Amino acid sequence: MEIKNKYGYVRVSSKTQESNSSIESQKQQLIQNGIEEENIFVEVGSGANEIKNRSVFQKLINQKLKDKDLLMVTKIDRCSRNTLEFLKLQDILFKKNITFVALDLPTSVDLATNKLMATTLSAMAEFENNRRKERQKQGIRAAQKKGKYQGRKTVINKALIQKVKHLKETKNLSVTDISKLTGVSCPTIYKVLKEHLGYVSNRLVKATEIKEEIKYAK
Repeated sequence: MEIKNKYGYVRVSSKTQESNSSIESQKQQLIQNGIEEENIFVEVGSGANEIKNRSVFQKLINQKLKDKDLLMVTKIDRCSRNTLEFLKLQDILFKKNITFVALDLPTSVDLATNKLMATTLSAMAEFENNRRKERQKQGIRAAQKKGKYQGRKTVINKALIQKVKHLKETKNLSVTDISKLTGVSCPTIYKVLKEHLGYVSNRLVKATEIKEEIKYAK
């Protein structure tokens, strides 16, 4: 099958030194497999997020990829860790006549065969991921019974709290933007706002502001 343009997609979960190393590693693998560096799109965000909520990936799919183009990733979970989400992606790419290549999967130039292989292996990957999570839970429960489990180390500290406060109250940024700038997940940003900065509900207004609203409503 004729390929017109080749694009690559790189994803990491957060902005850390380890993640920066992963970005470079993924980019090098894509470049070695024929993707020009200027055609590689990099995104920071969890693979558990729905594809529609990943702005870089959305731009790549909707604005860049055209008929007979190719999309390459180093691993299938860079696109999605959820089989249903991956099926949605496969359907979009199939309808646009886009060849999808994950370097950790067998690849066929026949789009229908390629789609079948990738979908099947995506389902297997999700199954293994769920099994791994269940084993982790079992290990945690066993450690808790023995009194040895101390929980995950929180990333929330005074520096993060102050940075979130500044970005929210001075810069008036959204939770999504704050997450991108700090490299911390949206749920953690919500936790900082609600538990450390006095914000309540999904409206993210302070308790004092709600009291004022009630006061004026009377």
